[in-house]
Amino acid sequence: KQGINDQLCVSAGLEFPMKGQTTRNSGSTMNAFAMLFMTMMYTNPSSAFTFLNQQKSPIPLHKSNNVRQPFPPLHATVLPTDAENTVGVVGRGYAPILAAKLAALQGYNTWLMIPEGEQERCETLIFDDINKEKIEPLITFVSASNQEAVAAKIPSTSAFLFTVDGDGAMEEGVTNFFLNPDNTEKLKRVVLMSRHLNGKGLGFFTKASKMSANIEVWAGEGEYVKQYKALEAQIQSASAACNAEYTIVRAGTLKGGACGDSGYSLDADEAVKNEELNYHPQYLTSAYYDYTKKDLVTWQLLFDCNVRGVTLKKGDVMEGPGAKAVFTATAPEECPGDTSRCGLAEAMVRSLSLEEAANVDFGVGTKEQRAPPTDEEWKELFQSALK
Repeated sequence: KQGINDQLCVSAGLEFPMKGQTTRNSGSTMNAFAMLFMTMMYTNPSSAFTFLNQQKSPIPLHKSNNVRQPFPPLHATVLPTDAENTVGVVGRGYAPILAAKLAALQGYNTWLMIPEGEQERCETLIFDDINKEKIEPLITFVSASNQEAVAAKIPSTSAFLFTVDGDGAMEEGVTNFFLNPDNTEKLKRVVLMSRHLNGKGLGFFTKASKMSANIEVWAGEGEYVKQYKALEAQIQSASAACNAEYTIVRAGTLKGGACGDSGYSLDADEAVKNEELNYHPQYLTSAYYDYTKKDLVTWQLLFDCNVRGVTLKKGDVMEGPGAKAVFTATAPEECPGDTSRCGLAEAMVRSLSLEEAANVDFGVGTKEQRAPPTDEEWKELFQSALK
């Protein structure tokens, strides 16, 4: 039990604390193993995962004798119009918080696994004056340190969204905890955020930009690529064991993720507010910019105001920025190798209701555009990419 709690806590966001948040010993929820792992995550993430893999997993991989009989591909969808459909969001960083908000806005009953003691901070990122009344009844926050509460959510969950804001993939022991055939009778779809793993446009220049300009640059380093490939294979097999279908959504360097600013203008001389183009409250609130700001004006805000467009490509085919990486690392414009958190989260949530998104993988890129795709444009994007 203790080991399960520790790995759930790591998977819920402690790897990338928000502004002002520090790791701490939280009594019964963190043991010496977890604290050592967390320390290594901050100093050398690669060695941390090597260390973790060398340990005997405290969460046994499920080897059920009651695996449900496989069924022919049904391309089952999870529709928000069905009141019984519940979406569970598991991950760390800002991306899962955004995915949970978008799922609730689509009408799904949604639960979000969060770090212990961080519900208030998550609420400031999700609830705004425009959407709070609509989505507050649809979102349940579950502390990662409460194993019983997390486990109790699994049997009623129709779809899982697994997403991580950071280089390393989610631990396979954690996904096995959720994808147990004995406990997933209602599960229809598993959506995993992965990365562009083909190696194109990655390498020396992206690693240099990561070190010098933006630690969140996806550089496709070998150890992380191995982790994601292994996790993708595990998600596919575990989904099949649960008689569910999978969707793998690939991302590059994650940027932005919030509502923008109704007062922002591309033209510095233009002193007008354009709420229709620049303010989109369906995404994280402006608190996100406060938490991530390193300068007087955060480039994350500029990115969100300029790059709302999305591109989708089936398979693992999208490329990184190559030799331009140092210039694109924090660029608030359309760049190869980038993925908007908004576009990523929307693609993950919207894929739930699409038959053609079952048992496929696709990448999410950016397009310079002031407004996000409409519902109809999203349909066209998926139809074009997944045909």
